[in-house]
Amino acid sequence: MRAGVAVALVLGVMLAGSASAAAPSPCKLVTVAQVKAAFGGTVAAGKVDNSLPGAPVCKFQVKHSNLGINGEADVFITPGQSAATFKIAKKEVPGAVGVSGIGNAAFYNPHTTSIELLKGNTVASAQGVFVNFGGPPVNAAKIKADVIALAKAVAKHL
Repeated sequence: MRAGVAVALVLGVMLAGSASAAAPSPCKLVTVAQVKAAFGGTVAAGKVDNSLPGAPVCKFQVKHSNLGINGEADVFITPGQSAATFKIAKKEVPGAVGVSGIGNAAFYNPHTTSIELLKGNTVASAQGVFVNFGGPPVNAAKIKADVIALAKAVAKHL
């Protein structure tokens, strides 16, 4: 039930954001050097993906990451979010863990290996997408640490 509420909240926020003013390019949230510092390896320039309505995502392809596999780092401004909706999401997202030292507040979602962060009135997301198909799972502590480093870089640009 709680997962359904969280999904509905996120979808509702995203759709509400699509009617608002366009956010600046999400690729301005981090640099290639900052993604490389977080995940290691070789990092390609970020590319904007507009496949989600109202939520352009900047995707950085990472080859030979310090996680031992290729993957991607994704960053974006969460449209329509506010400090109030951030607090709701922090309570409702299953498994969310508070993380200190990032913006005004942040939480890590181990199911999506992402951090949602609040700085001022802006809510942003940083995610590591690294899946070892057919192999052992990615080291959970390591990907969390890498995503935290990525989220700290995002917070500096907000």
